[in-house]
Amino acid sequence: MTDTTTPENGVLTAQLGQVMRITMTAPGKKNAIDKDMYLGLADAFNAAAANSEIRAVWLRGADNDFTSGNVVSGFDQTAKGDNPPVAAFLKALIEFPKPIVAEVEGVAIGIGATMLMHCDLIYVAEGARFRLPFVNLGLVPEAGASYVLPRLMGQAKAAELLLLGRMFDADEALRAGLINQVLPASDLVATVEATLKALCEQPPEAMRLTKAFLRRDLEGTLWDRVSNELSDFAAGLDKDEFKEAYAAFTEKRKPVFK
Repeated sequence: MTDTTTPENGVLTAQLGQVMRITMTAPGKKNAIDKDMYLGLADAFNAAAANSEIRAVWLRGADNDFTSGNVVSGFDQTAKGDNPPVAAFLKALIEFPKPIVAEVEGVAIGIGATMLMHCDLIYVAEGARFRLPFVNLGLVPEAGASYVLPRLMGQAKAAELLLLGRMFDADEALRAGLINQVLPASDLVATVEATLKALCEQPPEAMRLTKAFLRRDLEGTLWDRVSNELSDFAAGLDKDEFKEAYAAFTEKRKPVFK
């Protein structure tokens, strides 16, 4: 089946047998996510969850990048309000009952990195780079990162990556437990396809129940953390720290925080 897309939402979907392939695409922007893409991603995951033919999702970015994260100039549109677009996406992602296999190359920044916490199998091309730059922008993490990352990689490593907000490579992501495997770019798609084929051959109900068991300790309190983070994130958009960080970003200079 050919990829289908609504041009304004930046999400390509294709049903490939029992796999739903979801591709983030924003040409020239390293697949940066705006409000329409968040809603498009939420719709794609919800549709895959409801489709009994689908056994697994393949999540990727177009043009040799995963995603550079939220469009910085669009935080007001994506993170504010009673039911912001990013919350709709995170709810669809976190509650998705079937396996999610992520194919990552290029950059995975901000929510591009934190969404991987909610995928099940993550395969990454050599040379990929990750960053969690929330504090650098005068904001707090999102997607439950302050809850999941310490449990995933330990308090010290989570603090290092979140408080410093520095770039880190695929090998460091692997050592930290954020991803499953680092591969030559030429082997990435074949590995993802082989994994998806193996998943589709597994009993779907047993996979669903096993995923639910694996995620059980994240239920309830995880969503509370996501909601609390999002509330503080939205509030941070009105504060001087974000305004200075954003001004420095647009002016291509180092921010000065008073």
